[in-house]
Amino acid sequence: MNFSREDSKMLNAELRLIDVTFGYEDGKKLFDRLNVRLRSGQLLLVQGPNGSGKTTLLKLVAGLLKPQSGSILLNGIPAGDAGFSRIGYVMQRAEDQFFCETVFDEIAFSARNFGLDRIAERVKEAVRSVGLTEDVLSKSPFQLSDGEARRVAIACALVHEPLLVLFDEPLIGLDRVGKEIVRKILKEQKGKGKILIVTSHRSGNLSDLADVVLRL
Repeated sequence: MNFSREDSKMLNAELRLIDVTFGYEDGKKLFDRLNVRLRSGQLLLVQGPNGSGKTTLLKLVAGLLKPQSGSILLNGIPAGDAGFSRIGYVMQRAEDQFFCETVFDEIAFSARNFGLDRIAERVKEAVRSVGLTEDVLSKSPFQLSDGEARRVAIACALVHEPLLVLFDEPLIGLDRVGKEIVRKILKEQKGKGKILIVTSHRSGNLSDLADVVLRL
């Protein structure tokens, strides 16, 4: 999607995690002075077993949690600040992020939330970008197949042209065709200059797309 000169400026981005520390109340640390630097078009693959902190790391980057020490900066703006908000987040369970009656309204919500124009055009382009046809727009997001729901969730995360997109286990529960579609989407978004952070509990599933691998 490429709608304006303002959107194109977003392709020059840098994400930095500087000495990020976060742990549990009992003192056990998930991350101890973690440092990561990513630029436009790079994908960070975060691997590890359940409970290792993969989703927690995404929440820290999204500003939903705060590190106990250290900084997370997108183009110099701290996570959680207003200027950091133009990011996309695809949850592991797509249905957890749905709340509208139709797929159109679900995808349009993100665009409206950022005050963008040409909502219908943006929604249709977002749907096409994830390999779905426009007839899905009138359906309930809660009546889709697992693969369709995952792609709608990705469309929701992409419609407002974020700098940074977070994917929590995007291949889990999908068949071979569904996995290939998601892999293609990730590759295309890298090519468009997005910064991507992707979690996976299986080694090797996405390693060929990764510029940086973090094993927890």
